[in-house]
Amino acid sequence: MDRTTDDVVSTLVVSRRFAAPPEIVFDAWFDAKAVGAWLFATPGGQSAHVEIDARVGGGFAIHEQRGESLATHFGEYREIDRPRRIVFALATDKDGTRSLVTVEIEADGAGSLLTLTHRVERAPIDASMRAGWESILEGLARATGEEGAGYTIVMRRTFDAPRLLVWKAWTEADHLLRWMCPANFNVLFAENELRIGGKWRSGMRSPEGEDFIHCGEYVEIEKPSRLVFTHRWERNSLEPQADTMITVVLNERDGKTDMVFVHAGLATVESACSHQNGWTGAFEYLARHSTQLAQDSN
Repeated sequence: MDRTTDDVVSTLVVSRRFAAPPEIVFDAWFDAKAVGAWLFATPGGQSAHVEIDARVGGGFAIHEQRGESLATHFGEYREIDRPRRIVFALATDKDGTRSLVTVEIEADGAGSLLTLTHRVERAPIDASMRAGWESILEGLARATGEEGAGYTIVMRRTFDAPRLLVWKAWTEADHLLRWMCPANFNVLFAENELRIGGKWRSGMRSPEGEDFIHCGEYVEIEKPSRLVFTHRWERNSLEPQADTMITVVLNERDGKTDMVFVHAGLATVESACSHQNGWTGAFEYLARHSTQLAQDSN
């Protein structure tokens, strides 16, 4: 649930069940070696430095190398009550504005239920924040030995076009033909039936002449702000016949469109990195196409 509790504080609540008991899930938050692999970690990123001082008044520093940039997260522990509760103030730079994160863990049969609450002052909660924490908790599941926990990629992009035009580019076959492939690929065909339960299917060809076909089904359609659909490879895939889930959220800002893109359920880190690279190239094409649509509409 996302909600604004008053004019200046926004609250995000994310829950997940774990196969591991509360003590194992709790301790993973304070294992420096494990934390580097899941807390604020991204597919393709490399853990650069993790430091944990596990006491009230102590804190953590987590650094991850992401390409040429270094992502940093700093926390200060406010409460530590094993194995039930962790509260820490969070910032992305050492002296920056801090938000408050509360982690509550309770027994759930042989496993546990974790509820994470993130309170942010003077900033809205958006889809990327929820997806980020959900991805982090998937990483925590892997760190606690849970089988089948997947990987999620979260991408943000701003397009120089109104939201309705970017929506059309995502939902009309004639526009999908212009951009839905990685860099240096060509789209061979695109077809879709835009309704809940409707199908979409598209093919692409690599520079080496190899053909790839992907498809799926529409799950949610909220024109022009939100689109959710499944994704499956029919041919030439790291995950043949494996369904994953894609969420696209579009927000208009001053005549431009801010997009949050979430691709969840990827089976391996290699698959997540491959998909992220592919979508990065596709969004370059989408940026050019949406800009041209905006120019043509003027």
